[in-house]
Amino acid sequence: MSHAGTEDKFIKTLFPPNMQNLRVLDVGCGYGETGLYIRTRTYKRGWCHLEGIEIFPEYYDLQMRMGIYDGLHLGDASNMAHIQSNYYDITIAQHVIEHLSKDNGKRLLSEMERVTKDRVIVCTPNGYTESGPLDDNEHNNHLSGWCPGDFVALGYNNKIVTKNVNSRLLQLFAKTVFTIQRKKWDNEVLVAWKDLKK
Repeated sequence: MSHAGTEDKFIKTLFPPNMQNLRVLDVGCGYGETGLYIRTRTYKRGWCHLEGIEIFPEYYDLQMRMGIYDGLHLGDASNMAHIQSNYYDITIAQHVIEHLSKDNGKRLLSEMERVTKDRVIVCTPNGYTESGPLDDNEHNNHLSGWCPGDFVALGYNNKIVTKNVNSRLLQLFAKTVFTIQRKKWDNEVLVAWKDLKK
């Protein structure tokens, strides 16, 4: 998964104990890491119906060939008019929202909430981190940074998780090296989630 699997262990706690026949949407499915994670880490909880949406045609074609998803949509997740309201039980967007402007990011969250019945999950770097194009895909640029307060203002719970660097001493050393090199230590990932059932 993105960011060296920083959020993997915590993400698993946000999925229900019984996932049998739940509908799950992976927003911005890209290389399929999130879909593969769901398939390999939650299958003992029941087999869910997993779909993905991807804006970049080459990634969409890749996912069509890989067969991780039960269904795929090619399009912009901040405008999912073709998907009915409350269709999915859970939607998840891992490392997608930072690739949008703040306004488009809020539209993305609004659309995810519209198509979801139970829980919306979002993972993003904590604050702004630099990122340029990858795979000739202009959508890979980071256009915004998100902090806990941004999500709290929109009614989300959140938790900051960090890479497991084996020891606090090693983590302190790594942070020091990054500081000397005038680089941002970007191991913090912000996981935000919103429960929609009242």
